[in-house]
This record gives sequence, C-alpha cells and structure tokens, in this order.
Amino acid sequence: MATNAAPLSGQARRLAAAALIVVVVAVSVWLFGRPERSEPAVQVVATAEDWAARREPGQFVTVEMPEKTAALFVTPAELAGRVPAVAVPAGTVLSESLLAGPGTGSAADPSAALLAVAVDPSLWPDPGPATGAVAVLAAEPGGCAAAVMPIVAAGDGSVVVEAGPELAARLGPAVWWIWEAPAAGWPGCPDGAAYTVVHLGG
Repeated sequence: MATNAAPLSGQARRLAAAALIVVVVAVSVWLFGRPERSEPAVQVVATAEDWAARREPGQFVTVEMPEKTAALFVTPAELAGRVPAVAVPAGTVLSESLLAGPGTGSAADPSAALLAVAVDPSLWPDPGPATGAVAVLAAEPGGCAAAVMPIVAAGDGSVVVEAGPELAARLGPAVWWIWEAPAAGWPGCPDGAAYTVVHLGG
C-alpha cells in the first residue's frame, strides 16, 4: 500500500516558492528585456544659419537619421570641398541637389530639393507613412495646405519630401505638420496666404 509523501516543511515551501519566482523573473527578463533591433543611424548635415549660393558653407549642426533615409542627404565628410549651388535657409537638412562641386556653377539637380519633416503618428493611419504616398504639408493640423507632395522616403519619426528650391526656401526651418492626402484632395491656402499649394506631377 502506497504511502503519501511527507509534506514539505515551511522553510522548504518558502525556498521552492523563491526558486520559482527567480525562474519566472529570469524568463521574463530574457523574453521582454532584450533590446529591439534598431536601424543603424547616420549623422547628416543641417544648416545652422542661412548659406549664400556659391560661397563657402556656413555653420551647421548634425542630426541623426535612420541609415536608409540618411542616404538621401549629405554627411559632414561628403560636404568637404563643396559649396551650396543655391541659397539655403537655416534649418535645412542638406541634400545632394543643393550642392555643387568646387568651382562648378550648378547643382546636380537644381530643380528639386529634399526636405525632412517630423511626423506625428496620430495623424497617420496604420501602419504610418510610406514611400510614394501623397502628403499634405500645413502650418497646423487640419489647416490649409502649403503644399501637396509625394513622400520620397519614410523613416522612423520623419519623412522626406521633394519640393522645388523656391518652395523649399519659403518653407524654411519652420515647424510643419504632415499627413496623408485624401483621394479627393485637400484645400490649399487662399491666394493671400504666405504659401501656395504645389501639386507635384499633377
């Protein structure tokens, strides 16, 4: 006839419970405490003051961008020996299209400039902004459109859009809001407003 195992003493029960807690904590740390893999970041150049065309670059700072997005912009090493082909306002994240080589008179593509704009995730439907989507750029959420333009690249917390140099100069370093343009379009700012709507490719 089998006999029941002797009950654990109070101390043994406490030790067993403590061991179980340690195991649970260790597993939780392993499962949830592992750092997420993030895309490598690259430092790119942003102007800290207005730069004059065809003159030596002025003061600048560097800003961090995901590697994929940063490929569209200029690193400090890539700036060496080059000059702005057009006037560049303070606060601009510098793209290749705004630069000329030493002694040259024009940029590779003076008809376009790339602008990096911070994104408020609450203004975008899941899964967020994507390359190729058409976006509204405005001075305030829900406001009239200063521009409607396609997204050239979408990164973590920011997007890159393309605009003509004239529009890029007018936009300058101000804070802008950006969201996906509805299929029916978005109302532009009135004629008397400081900014006009630019529909690229349409």
